Amino acid sequence: MSKSKLYLFAIGGTGSRVLNSLTMLLATGMKMNTEKIIPMIIDTDINNGDVEKCRNTIKTYNNIHKTIFDGVPDEESQGHFFRTQIMPPKELNISGTDYGTLREMIDYNALGSKGFGKTKGLFDLLYSNENKDMPLEKGFLGNPNVGSVVLKNVVESSEFKEFTQDFKENDRIFVISSIFGGTGAAGFPLLMNVFRDETSGMNNKTYINNAIIGGVSVLPYFQVDVEKFNSGESAINSSTFITKTKAALSYYNRNLKQLVNAMFYVGDTRQSNYENFDGGLEQKNPSNFIELAAASSIIEFMDYDANAGTIDDLAQSSKFFEYGITTDTGTIHLKHLRNDENIKRFLCFHHYNIYVSNFMTPALKNDKLAWRNELKLANNYEKQRFYGDMASFASRYYYRWLYELSADRHDRKFLPFDLSIIRNKTDLDKDVSGAQSAKLIVDEKKLFTLVTAIPAKDSSNFFFKDRIKYDEEFSKISKDLIANQYSNKERMVSEMLNLGISKIIDERFSL
Repeated sequence: MSKSKLYLFAIGGTGSRVLNSLTMLLATGMKMNTEKIIPMIIDTDINNGDVEKCRNTIKTYNNIHKTIFDGVPDEESQGHFFRTQIMPPKELNISGTDYGTLREMIDYNALGSKGFGKTKGLFDLLYSNENKDMPLEKGFLGNPNVGSVVLKNVVESSEFKEFTQDFKENDRIFVISSIFGGTGAAGFPLLMNVFRDETSGMNNKTYINNAIIGGVSVLPYFQVDVEKFNSGESAINSSTFITKTKAALSYYNRNLKQLVNAMFYVGDTRQSNYENFDGGLEQKNPSNFIELAAASSIIEFMDYDANAGTIDDLAQSSKFFEYGITTDTGTIHLKHLRNDENIKRFLCFHHYNIYVSNFMTPALKNDKLAWRNELKLANNYEKQRFYGDMASFASRYYYRWLYELSADRHDRKFLPFDLSIIRNKTDLDKDVSGAQSAKLIVDEKKLFTLVTAIPAKDSSNFFFKDRIKYDEEFSKISKDLIANQYSNKERMVSEMLNLGISKIIDERFSL
């Protein structure tokens, strides 16, 4: 059976942040058992900064992937950087500005005159005046009861109908959502009921009804400034997150557990502290280890009963998972991940980014360098788009993602590498737009000290200080790359970086 496609529904700000971390995991070369990923972003806050950051990260990832692997058979170069295909996100966003308030959306004032007096009475029972008059342009602000009314319009969108038209037998669906907010808590139950509705008139309903569906439900893992809520500056009150979570979990247990085939739960009692923004461009929360854990569940889902194509092929109709670490520590290192292959992918990708962002430009300008001449690269190769995309991904997205994961505002931070090499941390903290690139100072003689908690083998001797000989290693393998007759220069450069750095890591680290 050929690999299935994965339709990945990312709901709300948390959904976009998890999708961003998944993009980083796949950039490392972690293998994912799918033909390609089709992200489906759902958020009524169309100007959400988290969505914009995710959108830009995937765009640059796609540029690199297409340049290297366009037309390359799926079985080749598995485990290499940027190998998994991620399609440009389809945005099923319904702009809250189109509806104004909930009162305006349902034409509340005219219900009585149109003969819907009882409906109006029920509406008054379920929704407060504050709910009715809440502007929808920045999402549902922690009110899933409001979101459940508005989000029904998602399934009427052209993007959703396109999804149903393209869905094939054996394709899979995965839904990312938070359980303690508004958009995610409302969107997950709505989607699950639509997917499993046997009376639906949607395209390919039999395939969708019988599809293997997974989801990750993100439990509370951060809190926001309660003073802004108390003063009326914000509608978000994080002190209610736990209460909302308990209510939602009870509902899920009663109504959804028979609809989902693989359900993952992640959350943390060690909570991060975020600024309290109702939405918009300023809502660009820093990346968090919980989002990274949620992203890893998506990779695991595609390996879950990997040979099963539909729900009839599953060994169990439903299974539930929680993510945990063996030690309650405030700082997580690579060894806490426990999967040696994933640890190696992180090590390789970090050293790849170190090389690309610090040493590759002078190497490309060195007309005496063996690998550059062997591959017959153009004299201005460092100015071409492919190298520009690689450098941009490293400095604008990868290092910033790492830095955000290690931020002091997290009570549990992810610090796999020494980030003292980033010299403009203050600028990154102030940059709400996310346009600022990380600037590094890397001492070539200290490259073997970059990994936290996993010491490298030191090959120093009396005459030579230890260093990682990137270019020497690349030059050794460049002749073999020519013999393979790859379709373009960029694929040869990518293969060289993958194979050379993998050999360096194998020689220097014992996992």
